Amino acid sequence: MLAQSFPTPMEEPKKVLRAQYLGSLQVGNATGMEVLNDAIERLVTTVPQDQWQSVNVAVAPSMISILQPSDDKLITECRVRYLSFLGIGKNVKQCAFIMHTAQDTFVAHIFHCEPSSGALCKTIEAACKLRYQKCLDAHPQGLGRSQSNLHTPGKSFGAALKSIVGSITGRKSKSTES
Repeated sequence: MLAQSFPTPMEEPKKVLRAQYLGSLQVGNATGMEVLNDAIERLVTTVPQDQWQSVNVAVAPSMISILQPSDDKLITECRVRYLSFLGIGKNVKQCAFIMHTAQDTFVAHIFHCEPSSGALCKTIEAACKLRYQKCLDAHPQGLGRSQSNLHTPGKSFGAALKSIVGSITGRKSKSTES
């Protein structure tokens, strides 16, 4: 899976990964691996493999864009803030995420990645974490505790945040290299 990073017009970091897009379908719930696996299974069995679209998935802290690789024509865009669930299917090459729509429904977007969908999911997860951190930074009074209590075991809060930002921008922080 080829990945490249470059700034968007608003200078928001984004990472672009290649995948095959099976499509999207409405699902009954916002979360759950059973919901995700059912959606993946439905599209894998109904959309012939030769009809899966090769796409570039551009992941930024605020937006996930699915683009045609030839001309970067937009297929669909999903705001990270409305992402309700993300997961890897029973086959590690397949993953999906669920979006909460303006019509108060839930839509699953399904992908197939070679050799694994792990890189795409990790990149989307990093965007969600960065979006959440921006929300916390914008509303520090809502934390109810000091930032010194917010850390991952074995890492400082700053190192954890640098790691998240590094995975979004394609750089590694010094603390993750050793």
